[in-house]
Amino acid sequence: MRRPRLRADYQAVRLTGEDGAYLVVAGETREFVIEDAVAAELSGLLDGTRPLSELIRLTAESHPIDHVARALGRLGRLGVLADGPAGVDERRAAAWDAREIAPDAAESWHATGAVTVADLGADGGLAERLRAIGVPALDGDAVSAPLGSLVVVSAARYTDPRLAAVNDHCLETGREWLLVRPVGNVLLLGPHFVPGKTACWDCLRRRWHDNEQVGNFLRDAAPGNPAATTAALPSTATALAGLLAAELPVIAAAGWSPRLSGRFTALDTRDLTTTSHELIRLPHCQACGSGGVIGNPVRVDLTSRAADAGARTESAESTCRRLTRHVSRYVGAVTALEPLGDQDGPVFTFGAGHNFAVATNPVLLKRNLRGLSGGKGRTEAQAKASALGEAIERYSGVWRDDRQVLRSAYADLAPGSAVPLRELLLFSDRQYDRRAELNPGLGRFHQIPRRCPDDQRIDWSAAWSLTGGETRYLPSVYCWYGHPDSATGISAADSNGCAAGNVLEEAILQGFCELAERDSVALWWYHSASRPGVDLRSFDDPWIELLFRDFRDRLGRELWALDLTADLGIPAFAAVSRRTDGPERVLLGFGAHLDPRVALTRALTEVSQFLPMAERIARGGGSEDEETARWLNTVEVADQPWLLPDPDRPFVTAESRSSLASGDLADDVRLCVRRAADAGLEVLVLDQSRPEIDLKVAKVVAPGLRHFWRRLGPGRLWDVPAAPVPDESQCNPLSVFF
Repeated sequence: MRRPRLRADYQAVRLTGEDGAYLVVAGETREFVIEDAVAAELSGLLDGTRPLSELIRLTAESHPIDHVARALGRLGRLGVLADGPAGVDERRAAAWDAREIAPDAAESWHATGAVTVADLGADGGLAERLRAIGVPALDGDAVSAPLGSLVVVSAARYTDPRLAAVNDHCLETGREWLLVRPVGNVLLLGPHFVPGKTACWDCLRRRWHDNEQVGNFLRDAAPGNPAATTAALPSTATALAGLLAAELPVIAAAGWSPRLSGRFTALDTRDLTTTSHELIRLPHCQACGSGGVIGNPVRVDLTSRAADAGARTESAESTCRRLTRHVSRYVGAVTALEPLGDQDGPVFTFGAGHNFAVATNPVLLKRNLRGLSGGKGRTEAQAKASALGEAIERYSGVWRDDRQVLRSAYADLAPGSAVPLRELLLFSDRQYDRRAELNPGLGRFHQIPRRCPDDQRIDWSAAWSLTGGETRYLPSVYCWYGHPDSATGISAADSNGCAAGNVLEEAILQGFCELAERDSVALWWYHSASRPGVDLRSFDDPWIELLFRDFRDRLGRELWALDLTADLGIPAFAAVSRRTDGPERVLLGFGAHLDPRVALTRALTEVSQFLPMAERIARGGGSEDEETARWLNTVEVADQPWLLPDPDRPFVTAESRSSLASGDLADDVRLCVRRAADAGLEVLVLDQSRPEIDLKVAKVVAPGLRHFWRRLGPGRLWDVPAAPVPDESQCNPLSVFF
């Protein structure tokens, strides 16, 4: 700053106390006290007329130059300084200073500037409303607007296809423009699009389309039906015009608005709340990006990464801060982040909205609208980070046509270069042969698909074998939600082995631990095998003791844990809880991790995560899945003794399960690969990370490891358990209910 002054929206008063001079600064929304004699003395000189050299001269006798510089720097960092005299009415200066724009420049723009308002059927009176409050606005066309004129486009729908021509023209000419919606109960102000600096309208359109599930469904299912009437009041349109008028001089003078450039504000006129939404630039956008497909980074080279006890390279708080910008009901990869149920106990649970795939029928639409990614943790930050990570994991796993695939029949691929679908799904011949008979009685998670013949042409996605150090192809329909090949009925993708992490090694480790967890559950569940209990007190963890008491005293529930660790040696646990009064409503949670304490925490927090669902069913509410409701309404532990600790085996203690974690993620992943290889298993990784999301996502696949859903083909399910049941017809008739 050449001629610093105190901003007009702050009052500065110099006070002298027994121990020196103070500067008390008060603004409309901020106030603070500065214990600094130099700043206090400078306050009377900072009127925007004196250059720095004069300020130094006037204070030279009382303060060294470096003290003056330090005081000015401090005031600057506090954001209470502006440059040059205000030159306008003090109250107007206070408003412009608060927007960090020179008041004289803002005021002069009203006399010399120009705005072209292009109306796309929203509200033809926006230009007139702007003129009424002193903005030089003219009705016109965005493409033919005069040079030097700011372009504002008023639209009733932010996905109006006519906006494509505006976007293309502005990208081609490098012209910035502003989009607003002055109609509707929720008014929208922005974004301000700046070619080369912000995302473009096509980036917005793609994200908006993904999140407009009901609208998309209705346009496809009922194309002739009229759309819902858009609310419109002259008073609310005038309110938006006033807010717009306060931002236009900022954009004109500075070329950028921290409130609208690359983002927009939604004003709900019904409750007068506002939300801000950042628009994320899509690197592969067809309009402003590289276009084409995402070059799959097939090869995975593990890099040494230090991690905490939970195998995370960043704290949950840090991860939340970084990812919050991806939450937006309009343009977010995550549509919502909210607590699930009460947060009274020692476990925090959050849900994060995401869009799984395109809904083709009302049942799928309802399921998509209700679908939430779940997050749980010992702290609120852990639960939020968990929910955000899972939602982004789901978002990244949705099929989009910007992914590279190979179209071929399995029979036409080089031998050993691909994994056939049957070796991944692991349904039995009996299940395939009797699918028409069995499917009506199975929950949606356990539906049996059609066989995929080796000569059927399908898409293949390239993955990397951590075991063999080579490329291996996986059926895309197995890897990506909503892939077109799912329409043939041969498979649908699921989340087993999918995980998100701050770095790829973190995601791979979490994904493998999930595979190990579900494999351990399947080996226990379908054989109704008795497993040793876990001595929870041996872990000497106050949080576990607090959780145990909360279940017992507040919730009226018993809580115990079983050790499910299988031949891989990856610690895996099941947490089990039942009500002690009335229907038991048995709940389960699972967890696996190289550190047994983390694995146990995951199982305990997961069983807590299902409490709201159990309470909803107890109040007479339904469940989207009949199998879940049937389990909670009918299962009693006395009838299922395998849910209890094996009375003939000693309890597992903290001392008997040592941690396998090394503190280095790359080494931990290598350990998992070795453990799998010792069991005759290959570990594959498909990097599903999206370039616009600052979180890594991996789908980890280990052909042969079992899903905990009802897939009863030959292999580990029958070979590993010490006392397997004779055949699949006699295995546990109950299926995993989630």
